[in-house]
Amino acid sequence: MDKIAEITAAWGCHYHVDAAWGGPTLFSNKYKHLLKGIEKADSVTIDAHKQLYVPMGAGLVVFKEPELTREIVQHANYIVREGSKDLGSLTLEGSRAGMAMLVHSGLKIIGRQGYQLLIDMGIEKAAGFAQMIEANHHFELMTQPELNILTYRYVAPEIADRLTAASEAESRLLNEKLNRLNRSLQKAQRERGKSFVSRTILKPDRYGKQEIHVLRAILANPLTTEQILADMLQEQIDIVAGQNLHASLLEYAADR
Repeated sequence: MDKIAEITAAWGCHYHVDAAWGGPTLFSNKYKHLLKGIEKADSVTIDAHKQLYVPMGAGLVVFKEPELTREIVQHANYIVREGSKDLGSLTLEGSRAGMAMLVHSGLKIIGRQGYQLLIDMGIEKAAGFAQMIEANHHFELMTQPELNILTYRYVAPEIADRLTAASEAESRLLNEKLNRLNRSLQKAQRERGKSFVSRTILKPDRYGKQEIHVLRAILANPLTTEQILADMLQEQIDIVAGQNLHASLLEYAADR
């Protein structure tokens, strides 16, 4: 972010940081260095319903210079007329529920030290979960966690070996099979209702920017234990085995 700040300053641009997820990391004395340079931003967005632990819908934008709020001022003939003192003119939505009270309450009840504890625990649990995934030959870690989010996918060791030596065409076919497998796995686990991870699509360099469907885990619950994470991975292995997804994939690879 320091480099971006230098570029925007040189060109006289407004420097905005989307810290919707990671912004509250600033509460952590141990990990706030990961956001080094954010203090140079002209504005920063934060979604309080993420790492400030309040309900969905609480988002905010912070401006370095208060007068910059004029850039989002809106007026209408029937409300927030120009020159009125209605604070709704400074929000992205003219009328909204009192979500700011929840943010205020969180800051008062949980406080900086409480948020620091939650942030530190999440980052460290994600790092531990990443190590757990790397040690399990059924999975491939796709992104190392920078904060408390990581991505991975189910990849049988036999398929991982094939991918290492595969041509671009074969790699694409194998990854398409793996994409279907991981989509089916994620849906099945969600339907079971015991544990849950979301999924997304990445285009990693290691696979030549191919679209790779991955499982996405967020370590935000302070009650999550190492055993819970181990059980979740085992459930995913069991789902693949129970639906014969692994056997189908191996059969395909053997035919190539």
